[in-house]
Amino acid sequence: MKLCFCGSGLPRYELVDARGIFCTYVCDKCEKTKRSRYRPDIFTDSDYWADEPIEPEDTSGRFRYIAP
Repeated sequence: MKLCFCGSGLPRYELVDARGIFCTYVCDKCEKTKRSRYRPDIFTDSDYWADEPIEPEDTSGRFRYIAP
């Protein structure tokens, strides 16, 4: 069990958006505060607006180069 970085001493877990994209680690004590740093819609609407392309995750285990 890994503890949260907030210093609460509670176990941490991943906070992910509606698309399953990792945002940060949280615990029961700090989740509300850390969640407030993001737009609320990213947690409820998987079709939320983003200013950069979001590509599906490569699960092949191989390195994939993306040209700039």
